[in-house]
Amino acid sequence: MNKKEEECSISTLPEELWAVIGQKLNTTIHVIQFRSTCSLWRSLVPLPPSSPNLCIPHHLCSLLQTKIYRIQSLSHDHNPSTSTSSSCSNKWWLIKVFQDPNSSKLYLLDLFTNERLTIEETMENSLNLMNFRVEELFELYTLCLKVETDFSFEPSSYVCKVILFSVEDRCMVFELDCDEILTVSDIGKNKTTVLKDDGEENKYLDDIILYKGQVYVVDKMGTLFWINASSLKLVQFSPINLWCEENIQKWDSDINIVEYDGNLYVVVLYNVFVEVFKLDQEWGKWLNVKDLGDVSFVLGTDSNFALLAKDYYGCERNCIYYSYFCFSLENSMSKPCNIFWPCPTLFHPKNK
Repeated sequence: MNKKEEECSISTLPEELWAVIGQKLNTTIHVIQFRSTCSLWRSLVPLPPSSPNLCIPHHLCSLLQTKIYRIQSLSHDHNPSTSTSSSCSNKWWLIKVFQDPNSSKLYLLDLFTNERLTIEETMENSLNLMNFRVEELFELYTLCLKVETDFSFEPSSYVCKVILFSVEDRCMVFELDCDEILTVSDIGKNKTTVLKDDGEENKYLDDIILYKGQVYVVDKMGTLFWINASSLKLVQFSPINLWCEENIQKWDSDINIVEYDGNLYVVVLYNVFVEVFKLDQEWGKWLNVKDLGDVSFVLGTDSNFALLAKDYYGCERNCIYYSYFCFSLENSMSKPCNIFWPCPTLFHPKNK
């Protein structure tokens, strides 16, 4: 048998085999990629059924599921004169997506603001994921206004961050609002509990995170608490952060929680600079972090996470990314950035 006879084009594979391959796809985005290839593949695999988790009714609103993916170009063109192909071929981009619960349509969201992207490029061109390797990173929920007649992505302007937490057959919704008040309610029930401190005063909190199966929050002094899901009491988890306490009296601040390498960090955004602290859980103390190494933190409206900078296009090590700004811990300088959008090869003209 010669070399030509040994080679097998995918176009010669039997239709039955493609049907089996299509049935093995277990994510919505991979099913959509498969169906987008050609009319034959589209006929073999039906649209994925709408998941009940895409849109969960809650009070007078809905909890909409969003996902953050990383995408990598499959192009092997390494011509240095074409910056888009050379920069995308071996690094990743980040996109944030939500799926219309009434269809398989996917829409892009701004990673920082959580708003739908309506820039001219997305309106004049089609989203083309066939040229990319796609990996899901995070699943999130956004509290949106309920629309009875048609679906519309309209995030609540009052609620900043939402966490769904299940315990003892209860599905609880933790909502942190713009007034730094945390409320807790069960899905399908109208009763809402406002978390208070021991003095029965409202507890003002800056951020919330799900960490190792528990819900954690941070207050204005940079102190971490975990929430007892049964009693809804705050249990102090860290000592008071004395650095935060001293500087907060001088400048306005915004405190964020980030999980990285199994540890909890707090990132304090002041008007003019940024500080990062790591909780040493073994010794029960805060460590002032000046160097994150090759890692950078991304702070969004409804999610904070860490990235290995060298894996992502345009991302710089030892930096904090927030609200289109990049703050370098190395030189304590801040500059505008737009590295997460758009990937130049993500779209192609609709008429092609």
